[in-house]
Amino acid sequence: MKTNLSVHNMAIRNHQSGVVLVVSLIMLLLLTMIGVTGMQVTGLEEKMAGNSKDRNIAFQAAEAGLRDAESDLLNSGRVSGLTGMDNQCTTGLCYTGAPILHIEDNAGFMGNAVTYGTYTAATNLIDIPALQQPRYLIVGMKLWPPGAVNWKYMYKITAVAQGAQGGQASTSSVLQEVYAP
Repeated sequence: MKTNLSVHNMAIRNHQSGVVLVVSLIMLLLLTMIGVTGMQVTGLEEKMAGNSKDRNIAFQAAEAGLRDAESDLLNSGRVSGLTGMDNQCTTGLCYTGAPILHIEDNAGFMGNAVTYGTYTAATNLIDIPALQQPRYLIVGMKLWPPGAVNWKYMYKITAVAQGAQGGQASTSSVLQEVYAP
């Protein structure tokens, strides 16, 4: 009887010897697919984080452009009421005679925008390349508010900035504010 049992065990062993190899190869294939998928997800998340950082840098640079324009209005002596402004928007100052309320209204004039620090001597922003510093345009508005005895001068400031990754269109930021000193 012992002989029949050992012959039976040997037959089972010979029959199952390739199953472990097939199962191992399938497991290895699954682990490889999981690893490749994980690397792709990590790469995508890294790009998303980089774009988010670049967008944030562009936004902060545009904010700095707005502050620089405010400083220009208050401290440079270039503007008194609407003096120094013309409808050609030279030197970053515009006055068209009518209030310009939307970004689209002065898109054609942005070529005359002033680079950050031109009239305020502010130093270049660290995260932005020197040739891509924020730019701003100041548009004067003369308004007669209800109940007022004089004209009120207000200024619409548009600041444009790019992110640190080469100024791609997707990383630019445009901010506007109406400023009344």
